[in-house]
Amino acid sequence: MKIIVIHGDNVMQSYNRLQKFIGVSKSRDWEIKRTNSGKLNIKELLDSDSLFQKEKLVIADDIRLFNKNVFNWLKKRSDIDTTLVIYHGGTLNKTFLNSLPKNYKVEEFKLPKLIWSFLESFYPGNARNCLLILHQIVGNESIEFVFSLLAKHMRDVYWAKIDNKSMSYPSWRIEKLQRQAQRYTLDKLKLIINEFADADIKSKTSDSNLSDLLDFITATKLE
Repeated sequence: MKIIVIHGDNVMQSYNRLQKFIGVSKSRDWEIKRTNSGKLNIKELLDSDSLFQKEKLVIADDIRLFNKNVFNWLKKRSDIDTTLVIYHGGTLNKTFLNSLPKNYKVEEFKLPKLIWSFLESFYPGNARNCLLILHQIVGNESIEFVFSLLAKHMRDVYWAKIDNKSMSYPSWRIEKLQRQAQRYTLDKLKLIINEFADADIKSKTSDSNLSDLLDFITATKLE
């Protein structure tokens, strides 16, 4: 069995990579199965024979399906003539990766450090610095991509504010989110998240420019 792991916080690039795997497999007339496309579990999908004796690609995009029993089974069934792609729209921890058979291949797609600097600089009293970083980023990345990352990040900041114990991120990530959350009142976070939702709708249903909308939110809500 060939195991390929695709993960990382740059979800756009990791998803595009997954689609490339699917496209190549289709062009080669492989049989493609996904863990979310039926009632079969990972072991059943991997162990089932192809109806037409084709090469088989199994895509697992829900890491909650992996437990100790599945990991042990994968190590014992390396003889299966199948390619397993494990996809996760985030960064997998070392515990998960170390639980896989040793012959797996991993492709991690990381966000540029400047984007992380922007996300972590988004807090009240830091509007000027935040805008400077944002304008550097949009020279290389689409504003839609940056906006989607920021919107998700601020939802995480809100989550850290109200219930950090339920978060499944690594401890260092939760601590960073908590520190950023401490700079906000709960009402301020709710206001900004609502502003993002309004900006998203306006950019899609009117002539409003998303870049201008994000600049305005940053300048007025982080003053």
